[in-house]
Amino acid sequence: MDLRLLQTFLSVAKLGNVTQAAEKLNFSQPTVTVQIRTLEEHFGVLLFERVGKKLYITEAGKRLIGYAEKLLLIHGEAQAVLQEFSYDKTIKIGLGTAVAAHTLSPILQEFQVQVPNVAVHIEHCFNLPITVRGILDNSFDFALVHDKISDNQILQFNVAVERLVWIAHPLLIKKYGNNIWQQPFIALKQGSIYRAKYDRVLRENGINPVLEYSDSEAIRQAVLNGLGVGVLPEVLVRNSLDDGTLIEFNNVPKLEIVFSVIFHREKTFTIAMRSLLAMIAEHANIYSELSGYLQSM
Repeated sequence: MDLRLLQTFLSVAKLGNVTQAAEKLNFSQPTVTVQIRTLEEHFGVLLFERVGKKLYITEAGKRLIGYAEKLLLIHGEAQAVLQEFSYDKTIKIGLGTAVAAHTLSPILQEFQVQVPNVAVHIEHCFNLPITVRGILDNSFDFALVHDKISDNQILQFNVAVERLVWIAHPLLIKKYGNNIWQQPFIALKQGSIYRAKYDRVLRENGINPVLEYSDSEAIRQAVLNGLGVGVLPEVLVRNSLDDGTLIEFNNVPKLEIVFSVIFHREKTFTIAMRSLLAMIAEHANIYSELSGYLQSM
């Protein structure tokens, strides 16, 4: 039953006049008459009787007033409560790499301006299985990763490509010269997708890293301290390259890392989640099918 019929009924019951009720509701008089008749047919009783030019509410109509008021009150309360969830209060994002936080940061700034009442909770995952498990058990609404996901329960859309740069401190180059293969190297531990990107190049040039770390930030600090050459995503060292604190080697293989958004195939997105994903798709620096997918939802 359309609750608007009850609103019309209450207006007619309280005003005792169809014309006045129509004016109050901004309806035509025939519309109000049809709505009252529809309500009477629904319940199978007369709600009003007309005697001459006067309209009288029946006993059935009087009984309906209380129920109609309760139904409309409950509907209003439910609408107010559920309205809070039209923009869900929290979005949970898993990050499969610390570098993804740098990629996501400017997008989150824009999102917070446009949707200030939604909190974004970010969790850095130590490895890919943790990230995937978070998607499958709904701990994360979506995640950013740089690995290829093979689970058919998960959808994956590429959204960014980051260039890897070979970098060193100027004093290190002054000490060892411009030949990069004569420099000491700092690398991520084996098993990292970044390490996999440049490990073959190191082996081909007979390089054994003098230091190995488990995260990119530690390598960045070590390179800044002049301990060796590092290979890092450009986004992590852009400022240092711009101000000359670090120097990039150019006569080396070009390497890139692709980032993607993943989420459960059957995930139901709130308006806020779709808005944030749309912003990520809009900022994508490579072709992404994410926008088309969101539009088809």
